[in-house]
This record gives sequence, C-alpha cells and structure tokens, in this order.
Amino acid sequence: MHLDITHEPGRVQVRLVPGAGEPDERKGALARHTACFEVGVRPGEVHPDLLVLSAVLSARPWIVRKVPVTTSVTASPVLARALREGPGLRLTSADRDVAPRVRPAEGDGAPGLCFSGGTDSVATLAVMPGSTRSYHLLRRAPRGDPRATMFVTRAAEESCERLRAQGWPVEVVRSDVEYLRAAMGFPHDFTTAVPLLLHADRDRLDAVAWGAPLEATYRLQRGYYRDFADSPFLKEWGGVFAAVGLEVCVPVAGVSEVVTSRIVHTHPLGEAAQSCVRGRRLGRPCGRCAKCARKTLLAGAVTGAWPSAPALERQWRGQEPRGHLLADPIKVEPVIARTVHRYLADGGDSALMRLVAAKTGPDPMDWLDRSYEPALALVPERYRREVAERLHRVAPPMSAEEEAAVRSYDVRGLDRSRAQAGLEAWFAAHPPQDLVPRAVGRVRRVVRARARRVFAGRVGRGPQ
Repeated sequence: MHLDITHEPGRVQVRLVPGAGEPDERKGALARHTACFEVGVRPGEVHPDLLVLSAVLSARPWIVRKVPVTTSVTASPVLARALREGPGLRLTSADRDVAPRVRPAEGDGAPGLCFSGGTDSVATLAVMPGSTRSYHLLRRAPRGDPRATMFVTRAAEESCERLRAQGWPVEVVRSDVEYLRAAMGFPHDFTTAVPLLLHADRDRLDAVAWGAPLEATYRLQRGYYRDFADSPFLKEWGGVFAAVGLEVCVPVAGVSEVVTSRIVHTHPLGEAAQSCVRGRRLGRPCGRCAKCARKTLLAGAVTGAWPSAPALERQWRGQEPRGHLLADPIKVEPVIARTVHRYLADGGDSALMRLVAAKTGPDPMDWLDRSYEPALALVPERYRREVAERLHRVAPPMSAEEEAAVRSYDVRGLDRSRAQAGLEAWFAAHPPQDLVPRAVGRVRRVVRARARRVFAGRVGRGPQ
C-alpha cells in the first residue's frame, strides 16, 4: 500500500494506492481512493509521524501485513518500529534523520478526547481535567457521491455547540473518510482519532482518550470478561500512540453505562449527550433504534421514571431492538439485566421485560453501580487522581468480591433455551410496528442522496 499524503491550507488529503496482493474488496470493498480532512493547522505544523499515522488509520482495512507500506511523507524509525511490533505493519518510508514526536513535558500538555456526542463520550469529558480538548470527526459526503445513510450529523454538531457554550474547546473536523468503504462507516475503530492527531502539535496534546465504558472495555457486552491488556487496543495500538507522544486514556473504563447515564443526568454537560445517531436534532432521538431502547431503560433506572408497559414494549418490538434481545448473549447484557430487574422491582408490569429477566437470570450485579478500580491504570498517572475523585462521587469503588465478580462474568454456554423460546413466542405474537417509518426513512435518504448528486453535477458544470 502506498499512501500519498498532502497537507494544503485547510485540509489534509490521503490517497490510497493498493499494492500487489491488496485487493480493493478486502474486508469491505474500497469504494473510493481518496479521503480529505478539514483542519485548522497550517502546512508544515503537523509532525510527520502524526500525518503518517493518520493515513494508516484511514487505510488500515486494506493494508495486508506482508505487503510493505510506503508513504509520501517520511516517518521516524520509532513509529515504523511501533507499527511493526504492534499491528504488524511494515512501514518502509522511515528515515533515521526524522526525530519522533516528543510528548509535552508534564504540566505543559493537555489530554485530548475523541468526542462523539454520545452518553459515554459526554460522561468521559465530565470526569476529565478542565484542560481537556475535544475532537469530533464529522461525516461530510464527497461531491457527487450518491450514497445515503441512516446516520444524521445534526445532533452531534449541536452537541459540540453545547460544549463550546459551556467553555469547553472542541474542534470539529469534517471528512469524507467514511465514504472510503462501500458499506459506509469508519475504516477502523481508531479512525476517530485522526482529528486529534492532526491537531496534537498545535494543542500540545499528551494523551488520547475515548469514552469506552466497562462493558465495552472489558468485553462484557459480548457476554464474557476479557482483560483489557489482552485487547488489540493496547497490545497492537497502545505502543503506536505512545510512539507519537500520546498515552492511551480511558477514564470511564471502570464504570458501566448505568454510571455514565447517571453522570449525564446530573452534570451540566448532560445537555450535550445523545447516543442515537438517527435522531434529527439534539434532544430528539429517533426512538426506534436499539440504542434508544436501551437508553430508555437506563434513563428509568437512573431517574425512577419509567414509561408505561405498552410504550416500553412498542419500542422493543422494533426490527432492530428485538434482534438485540433475541441474540444470545443479549447485546450489552449486563446493562439490560440490571435495568430490567430494576424496572420490575419498581413495579413494572411488562410481560416482555419479565421474559427478558427470565433469560438473563437473577440480578447479582450491584457492581454495575460501582467503579472497577483496576481500570484506573488506563488513565495516565498525572491525571489519575483527579479522574478517580470525580468518578467516586457517583460510583464508589467495588469491593474485592465485586471485582472478582467482574472478572468471572461469563454467560456463554448457559442453557437458556426455555427462556429463549418464551421470548421468541412473544415476538412472534407481536410483530414490529416500525416497518412503515423505516420504509419512509429509506425513501427520504434516497431522495436526499439524489438531490446531492444533482446539485454536485450542476456545481461541477458551472455557468453555461
């Protein structure tokens, strides 16, 4: 793979040129070969290693490990070695005369957050130091591209505006990088870090943070515990980010979505949070996706205010939410189990929620309301005490027994056939009610995409 990187006033562009043995369709077809990022940094003011790493994170799905990676920008041997020892990529465009990026001296740097606008991301910012700067990757369709998507960017833009209104610095970087893939989306989990990387020198960043809670960090949302130290996040990429002077920082890694929801319900920043990526505006989630259904349960668990049983069941009857409950394990099962049992304990009488509770079994998970202290090791030491103090205000530390319960969590292989059959029977008797809205949404997306294509064509022709 050759990556041609150009930094012009106002933008960084990456052009992908696959090499022999790197077919475009690998891990999802490569629909385009160029990605642009709008930046507020002048050419020559971004360290070469930051440019190269940004390009690699944009192209990673189409890079074959045995095929060398070359770049038009020369990197340091330190970054080349980190890419080889971590994800196993062979970057050959390195020169010993290029010095690596050095992390700012302690007290002279600031942490950066890859900000999405979702509940976990906003909760992360709420517990981070006041010097934190946020960076949001905003999807921008390339001119003439006809593809439509269910995702709506307006809520995230408004979330960033709310941050600014409260005095938090946030950089919004518009990019068409999600259009590289035929099935649109981020090429790699860490592509969201590219805006932060491109501004790291200007803003003197010394850490890169994400809003990943306990369930995501330790894989509990997949039904079992996995030590974060064994994840590709640290084993493959932790050393790569360290090579460009950025320590990995995951402030909410030790608390569940129950706690992050509690934070956004009590913190002033909470008005900027919306996890739904299909709602038309901030404060107006779509109400039909699986995230909305789960967040409804979480809001009830935090506030004690529950929707009626018919309203709750109508939301979970949707095509996507029902798929989450019928999966085994249930997606993000610890959170579903905790919130459903709390709903029933508060007097809820939904037949569907009783069936879900039967599938998940008893609720032994008080630890979901507390902080898993080993996760604080994922916060750089210079920020750890401040983050811990803020977390402990809403989530006291777990006991040794509760920490052991986290590490032993595993619902794979349990015989839940009887409960599963009950759920399947209920859903068979209660088909989705959102098919018409979904069809209307598809038509709207196609119309918008065609309108963009027509407009782009007229702009491209110019005056006649």
